[in-house]
Amino acid sequence: MAYFSTRNPNKTLSTQLAIGISLISGVFFQSLLNFFSFEIYGSSIPVTLMTLIYWNIALPKNIGLVWSFISGILLDLNLGYFLGTHVILFLFISYLTQRYFHRIRAMFQIQQSILIASIVFLYLVILYIFFQGFSFFVFLAIALNSIISAVIWPILFGLLRLIRRKYTYA
Repeated sequence: MAYFSTRNPNKTLSTQLAIGISLISGVFFQSLLNFFSFEIYGSSIPVTLMTLIYWNIALPKNIGLVWSFISGILLDLNLGYFLGTHVILFLFISYLTQRYFHRIRAMFQIQQSILIASIVFLYLVILYIFFQGFSFFVFLAIALNSIISAVIWPILFGLLRLIRRKYTYA
């Protein structure tokens, strides 16, 4: 009980603001990638998903499933998917990353990148199977998107870690 009484409310507010702003900027950046056609065969790099995964690994007690719901709704509205498509996928991925965040934290950066690539691959496969056509070229595009996401993960991880250290430990 002493943990909650000595907790600084300004730190939790700044943490929630950092999480919210980074997720909303991830939605905005992913929408910009789709708008300017920086996509591979109809899908862009899921920056919002990778940002959500980072916050679920770094601060699983602070992010909760509400941020998954909010970012999923915003992404559905911006990209024109059925309302709730990204919400369901984000909630499921958030649950799994929060469930196994100790194991994911203990991994080396290259292992985390491989895990992120596999999560992005499954996420895109589910999106394409249920909501668009699926062919060999789509499979290659999904594989290429997964590889690009694995390459981008250390950069995004470092950037979000810098934000977390600046606004949660200040």
